[in-house]
Amino acid sequence: MVEQVLSNKEYVEEVYARTRLKRLGDPTEVSSVVAFLCLPSSSYITGQVICVDGGMSVNGFYPSHDSKP
Repeated sequence: MVEQVLSNKEYVEEVYARTRLKRLGDPTEVSSVVAFLCLPSSSYITGQVICVDGGMSVNGFYPSHDSKP
């Protein structure tokens, strides 16, 4: 599924344009947040949504209806 999405160059370029960090995330960036939430140091965090999306959710997840994968 990832290969299909990444093969659509127009879609990937639009995602870059709408993502504040101008790049795709690395799996370790997501797993690091998950690992932190498993540690005692995160024990005071409750009921939160932590978006690990490079700022993409600020603009919405799909750039346009024409470029969905």
